[in-house]
Amino acid sequence: MTALPPSIVARALLLLTICSTVSAQFPAPRCCETYCYSQDSDRTQVKHFATKTAYEVIHGPSSSREHIVPNCRPSKFWLLSRHGTRLPGKKAISALPQTLKNLRDSILDNYDVRRTRPDVGRMCPDDLELLRNWRWDSNITTDYESFLTAQGWNDLKFLAKREQDRFYEVFNGPYVRENYLFRHTKTQRTEASFRAFADGLFGDGAYVHVKPEPEPADDTLLKPYDFCPAYDANKDRNKDANSEQSKFLRSPLFLQTLSDISTRLGFQYNLSVDQVEAMWDQCRFEQAWHIQEYSPWCSVFTKEQVNVLEYKEDLGYYYQNSYGYPKAADLACYAVSDMIRHLARPENPTVIGYFTHETEIQLFLNALGAKQDREAPRADNYYAMRNRQFRSSELTPFAANVAAVRYQCTDPREPVKVIFFLNEKALMFDWCKVGLCDWSEVQRRYQRYTEGNCAKLYCGGSGAKRVNVGEGFIMLVSVVLTVVLAAIARK
Repeated sequence: MTALPPSIVARALLLLTICSTVSAQFPAPRCCETYCYSQDSDRTQVKHFATKTAYEVIHGPSSSREHIVPNCRPSKFWLLSRHGTRLPGKKAISALPQTLKNLRDSILDNYDVRRTRPDVGRMCPDDLELLRNWRWDSNITTDYESFLTAQGWNDLKFLAKREQDRFYEVFNGPYVRENYLFRHTKTQRTEASFRAFADGLFGDGAYVHVKPEPEPADDTLLKPYDFCPAYDANKDRNKDANSEQSKFLRSPLFLQTLSDISTRLGFQYNLSVDQVEAMWDQCRFEQAWHIQEYSPWCSVFTKEQVNVLEYKEDLGYYYQNSYGYPKAADLACYAVSDMIRHLARPENPTVIGYFTHETEIQLFLNALGAKQDREAPRADNYYAMRNRQFRSSELTPFAANVAAVRYQCTDPREPVKVIFFLNEKALMFDWCKVGLCDWSEVQRRYQRYTEGNCAKLYCGGSGAKRVNVGEGFIMLVSVVLTVVLAAIARK
């Protein structure tokens, strides 16, 4: 065999080096990890479904002893709770049945007919069978949009029973109106959540005898964000192309995740964000409705893909309702002030329970200064934020709640203590002793909400109240009279 000239050998080696370098920088398209949802007994991803996470997989254990404080007894219980598991909203119920049926049929065709399934990381036969047998529940119609489900009722009923067992000194005896103050927003899901909580405390059907306080026209206590134009403006800004969530949707990581999901399902093109979110929402809802069962739509995602979808949602919540929005804490002024006012008084009511929505819980946690990360989550730091404090799945699942419990203690220096609980787990603040906070320090930390004027602090002093036509007319007349009188005086 004739030897090749040295120059040609050198060129060939150079070409091989270049090819290997390019290959390292631009690896061949990958698909997915091998994963079978139907055969996974742990299913740890169900704890990462953002605000549609089931409460049962998040709340603290009944066996916890964090509420037991030596030489102290509970004397007052204040609760801010999100409603329990609900049905989808009207828009989703109208669109999801057909959208999901089309996706399901296409996925099955990709596997059974077109044979476009990936070589590695394909769906397992058991997961495909789950999808094959899936049908939309015909009982879920727009007549029941956002209604509390049976699981949602149990979320609140058994929360009440556990809290009653923990704090039996406060929850003692039958219902007496003077001892209990309840209130909920004007929605079926929060009203039903209140009733379930009352049943948990006083027995099945007891809610008919438990009278909640009426909700005011402008409920700045439980829905402050509904009456603040500045909040709406910030919400709109978070939809802009420059928001962290929008940038994350355009990031290589998220685009690769879309590609991986599409490839795993056998598609030769990328599914849209809306299509992926339709499957993601149905997965989360079904898993929250039927905790012990397998949702067919959860089988289309691997665990890492779920983490990416969760992070996308967290970016939205962080900059809308939490530390990414500088005015978020002030929106919770009325709620913090109410909590401090009730905890400060030893007299009745001894149990205060409010039933609201995820936004209010996130705003309130911000005002407390709870679950704050050293670094803000951004579009470009997903991996650095894997162990972040701000995780909506853990903060505001269905039935999320914050409880503040006042303790009367024998400590002569600080006889009153407070423990804050998030989803039945003690919140740890660096200014408290393993969750046990001195009352004087609680007052000092939150004095801007109690000593200030919430009407001025809330929403920057604007938007706290709607101005009706009559009020507007009076204001206009007042301004005109002022101008006229000033003109007369100058003459």
